[in-house]
Amino acid sequence: MKLRAMAAVALGFTAVAMCGTVAARAEQSESTDKSATYCRLRVHGGILAKYVRVGSDKGKLGCPLGIEQRAAGGGRMQQFDGGSIYWSQATGAHAVSGRILDLWQGSRGEAGCIGYPTDDESVTPDRRGHYQHFQHGTIWRWNDGKVSAVC
Repeated sequence: MKLRAMAAVALGFTAVAMCGTVAARAEQSESTDKSATYCRLRVHGGILAKYVRVGSDKGKLGCPLGIEQRAAGGGRMQQFDGGSIYWSQATGAHAVSGRILDLWQGSRGEAGCIGYPTDDESVTPDRRGHYQHFQHGTIWRWNDGKVSAVC
């Protein structure tokens, strides 16, 4: 068993010496080895995991509109037909959409006072609206169309 392990390590060193090292891609969320194509565009890592959990291209987010991009503070984001997914190492990946996304982006998004999303949109207990928590506050979207935020 030890001999096989040593042989595997030696083969690994030989491959690196012959082919050079592969640079890690820090700009991809969570994992560089997991990606998938939806509507002809790639989705990666933590954003991919969240996208699959919310139904991928068949869910409310729909198809990707572009490739994954850098976001403030070392995070990542990707836009979709029905909203965006934002990822940071501190918060993980969360979808933001509709009026909450509009207000948040109008307040400088993740670079603003409220920071990255820490959960997904939820219905208020009285069912009169929706809310979403962020690192430094909450945004509410009421059924009457009003939107408010607290940082």
